[in-house]
Amino acid sequence: NEKRKMRVAVCDDLKEVLKETKILLEDVSFVKDIDIFSDMKNFYEEIKEGTKYDVVLMDIDWKTEKTGIDFSSELKLLSPNTKIIYITAYTLDYVEDAVLRTPNLCGFINKPIKEDILYKSLEKIQKELKETDGKLIIKYKSNVSVIPFADIYYLESQLHKVNIVLTSKIYQCNERLEHISARLSRKFLKCHKSYIINMDYISEFCK
Repeated sequence: NEKRKMRVAVCDDLKEVLKETKILLEDVSFVKDIDIFSDMKNFYEEIKEGTKYDVVLMDIDWKTEKTGIDFSSELKLLSPNTKIIYITAYTLDYVEDAVLRTPNLCGFINKPIKEDILYKSLEKIQKELKETDGKLIIKYKSNVSVIPFADIYYLESQLHKVNIVLTSKIYQCNERLEHISARLSRKFLKCHKSYIINMDYISEFCK
């Protein structure tokens, strides 16, 4: 099976680490795009301009007031579906804080980065991403639902919940509509602040 192509960002304050990691990533066949950042302001600007990364390799120790764990927590608000892999020489010093505070944490890689470990980590994420392509995964209370895009008529934000309307069923979740929107395909159109519609089901436009 053809592997799903991924876009990866590497964030580290050491330019030599960025250079070495990019060289390793260029040998991974299913990594299509690679961006490197030594300044987190530039990284956030790229995200705000609409760039979506499947995976971010994030250094933890930045020699500043903020750590990579802080940066990853902030990233959740801008790109809630981006997967995080921490790269660090001090894993044991940060592991508890990282696990508790990092959404979409997909592991740790010790420096210096080993090519086989990097490949296996990315391959695992790549398989997970491919399995969820074309489907919306939501959590509500203790249930996890996997909904094919093709079955969704529209989504409606209502009273701090989102209704996901299918032909014969309605799912609910507590996520914000804009967070769900980031996980949908281009066939979905936000036609109103409270509605996203599946354009495959549009048959007529009226006044």
